[in-house]
Amino acid sequence: MMKKVIILVGSPRVNGSTVKIVEQVNEILTRKGMATEIVLLDWLELVPCRGCGSCEDSGECVQKDEMQELWQKVESSDGLVLASPTYYSGVTAQMKMFIDRTGKAKVIWDYKRNLPAGGRFSKGKRAMVISVCGQSGEKWLTGPLTEMRSLLHDLEIPVHSIIKMHGSDVGGGLFEGRPETRIEIVDATERFIDGTEEIALYSKDEKDA
Repeated sequence: MMKKVIILVGSPRVNGSTVKIVEQVNEILTRKGMATEIVLLDWLELVPCRGCGSCEDSGECVQKDEMQELWQKVESSDGLVLASPTYYSGVTAQMKMFIDRTGKAKVIWDYKRNLPAGGRFSKGKRAMVISVCGQSGEKWLTGPLTEMRSLLHDLEIPVHSIIKMHGSDVGGGLFEGRPETRIEIVDATERFIDGTEEIALYSKDEKDA
């Protein structure tokens, strides 16, 4: 059973729809007895990946900012939640910095040494992904979901639940007059806690191709 969950939020808007969903997820997790921490990436001192390649030789980034402490939190948690609104068909700049820095310094370093990325985590570690879009239609969530899920796939952290919320800028938003939003949040969080069914990034045919 998960004991410690870290939730990384890519939204720079503290009162936005993504944060409101995260707060409800956090409420359910804490009520179930889990220790949680919500990290607003916009509040951290993070810089973009420079593509220098130094981390491929050491596994560590030469840039010294709050990424090192953040990665330690991710590594020591039992559960990881990535949450981002959709900005121009992708994740926010804040979430993209986390993805790029983590992928470059951890995924590629392990890959070049034929090491299992999942070997650095506790057994049973799992993830949940939250994607939000102002426009109506799930097609607008494809980009950010792919970016976040691709990183988790490469880190070998299985995804057990996905929250897909679109139309946050339509009418009264996601919550006003839309009880199905709360129902979906509860159901998705329960699936994350239960952890019995992994949602694979690729189908079996795609894996074998």
